[in-house]
Amino acid sequence: MNGFEPKGVEKLKQVLINDKHFNPERLNDVLSCDIYKVLKNYMDVDKDDMLTRLDLDENGNYVLRCKVKCKRLKIMGLLS
Repeated sequence: MNGFEPKGVEKLKQVLINDKHFNPERLNDVLSCDIYKVLKNYMDVDKDDMLTRLDLDENGNYVLRCKVKCKRLKIMGLLS
């Protein structure tokens, strides 16, 4: 690729970014879903046993807090 994207792609990215900034509850839901999908690969976890929260600190930085209750870890295969 030459590093240039069509105007439509750039505009869509900007709309998605703006939507996330103006709707933090939606972003929290998306993050929670994505984190759940990753964690269930490594442990037995129920979505009801998982809490995620996205906040802004006093410096304007985003802080992601996640608390998960895990029933057991999954045994991973050995790499050779």
